[in-house]
Amino acid sequence: MFLANTAIMSAQSPTFEQEFPLPAMPESFENSTEQANYMVTHYWDRVNLSTAIKNRADFEIAFQRYIFQTPMASYNVSLQSIENLIAAYNKDPKSLLTLAEIAEASLYSPDAIFKSDEMYLPFVNAVVANKKISKAEKARFQHQAALLNGCKVGAEAPDFTFVTPDGRKMKLSEITGRHIILFVNDPDCDDCALARVRLSADPNINHFLEQGKLAVLSIYPDAPNAEWQQAVAAYNPLWIVGASQQIDDLYDTRSTPTIYYLNPARVILSKSMTVDQLLTAFHQIRN
Repeated sequence: MFLANTAIMSAQSPTFEQEFPLPAMPESFENSTEQANYMVTHYWDRVNLSTAIKNRADFEIAFQRYIFQTPMASYNVSLQSIENLIAAYNKDPKSLLTLAEIAEASLYSPDAIFKSDEMYLPFVNAVVANKKISKAEKARFQHQAALLNGCKVGAEAPDFTFVTPDGRKMKLSEITGRHIILFVNDPDCDDCALARVRLSADPNINHFLEQGKLAVLSIYPDAPNAEWQQAVAAYNPLWIVGASQQIDDLYDTRSTPTIYYLNPARVILSKSMTVDQLLTAFHQIRN
């Protein structure tokens, strides 16, 4: 994050600090969280928002600098600050759409500097709710809103049907009494192949699989085919393996592999975990 922030700052134009001045920081803060809360709350106070967004390149740099402050601030403070920023553009649909596109690049896209569905969702919802933005312009955001609202952490995971390698149809809801690692992956994806090897060989995950406390559901997000059937023959025999054309319409799978972690009631406990994060968590649980 430090290196990314350094790159952002080096991309500033000569007039950047005049157009996007930082708030004056009081010296009375007791800790870094209070300082971050103040910075996030007052970040845009000295910026002429109505004109600043017309300089899209510099506004995007300012937005990225702003977003880098949010992980250090209190969650509710960050969300309220985002809502206030969005409110400043609610009556200007063109600028609101520009703001959402900047937020998409910074928070949601595969190349985002700081991926955060929770921080991005208010921008998406604002575009979808704005009646002055055309259906064509908001179509992409409507799709994102459906995915993000439908598979949030704390929500029940959408049920879906998948086909096993032997041709049987199953549903996610048929996997009961166990926590579930929902592992969306593709046989042709190199990162997926590495993730499969690491998940398959992990002694902690295999321990819980053997005890019947955990299920790994490996899903290919497409129709079953001969190439997939050949590939899955080498998958961990303790896994449940299937192919589903539904899953891309129900789950946010913008990067592959995608990992969701569900409790036995199919409530989403975590989404978009990295393999490292997942393996570390199971090591801590077992040890």
